[in-house]
Amino acid sequence: MKCRLLIIAITGLIAFSGTAMAQGFFEGKTINIIVGFTAGGGYDVTARLYSRHYGRHIPGAPTIVVNNMPGGGSIVAANSLYSGPGQDGTRLGIIAGGAIIEPLLSDKARYDARKFNWIGGRSTEPSVCAIWHSSKVNTYDDARSIEVIVGASGPGSRTVTYPKLLNQLTGTKFKVVTGYPGGNEIALAMERGEVESHCGLAWGSAKTRLAEWISSKKIHFIAQFALSRVNDLKDVPLASEFASNDRDRKAIEFLMSDALLAWPMLAPPDVPAARVQALRSGFEKMMKDSAFLADAEKLKLDVDIVSATEMTKVVDELYATPSDVLAVVKRGLAD
Repeated sequence: MKCRLLIIAITGLIAFSGTAMAQGFFEGKTINIIVGFTAGGGYDVTARLYSRHYGRHIPGAPTIVVNNMPGGGSIVAANSLYSGPGQDGTRLGIIAGGAIIEPLLSDKARYDARKFNWIGGRSTEPSVCAIWHSSKVNTYDDARSIEVIVGASGPGSRTVTYPKLLNQLTGTKFKVVTGYPGGNEIALAMERGEVESHCGLAWGSAKTRLAEWISSKKIHFIAQFALSRVNDLKDVPLASEFASNDRDRKAIEFLMSDALLAWPMLAPPDVPAARVQALRSGFEKMMKDSAFLADAEKLKLDVDIVSATEMTKVVDELYATPSDVLAVVKRGLAD
């Protein structure tokens, strides 16, 4: 009994010591959240929501500021976080889920996502393939016979990987036009008539930023990217339903797994463990904070926390994907 009490006491002392050390470090500091996209989009809005609430839940109450680092579907930001400055816990990142799997597909991503310290996410997030109302494409089958010009950012972004893989595995005729920094710019391009589609549009972002387009039927959806149909989109087919065999279906689902890694916040690999724990604990507390939840509701942002443990598990599973499935994905994404 005495031994057990001693172990409990020592465990509590270690936890207290770690918290105290974290508080001593973060007090008076500024934490920069690096967003892999331009201002105004869903990732940026999420980061700025965190900046208003996160600091008071971290020991030492550091100031939180947001910096945008667009490029390569947030691969530029991920590369910087992996090996750049701020390995002490003063730089965090919010990147695209697709950037997490990019190291498995190309050498443009110079990081191993398993080595990041995952902090958490505010929710899971399915994506959709949205089509502008003036397009001749009304259904997924139409997209297999009619060319559709799709706006996209860069390699690693779902706006590139989704339509390219669907072209190869399901016979769609998406023509991918890259170079748009983020979702806002793609939406503007659709409105101007430069492109007809945003394929890989986060559904939560669409419901908030493009609500008027949806209600007035300026856009419609021909596919959704999730592991099962979401309640809001029961009549929209899963992209994986159009695969012709089980291996191709698994390849599509491999890409769609980033729905579980939506809005992921992470810390660089070398942040000391006590600080990582303080950041994770603070994130979980923020997600339950009434002021944070009220602010998120005003912004019409869904909150259903994805824990660091869940994120770590998903990343590990992605990196264990069978080689034959990865080969199908790589062939499908090849230029």
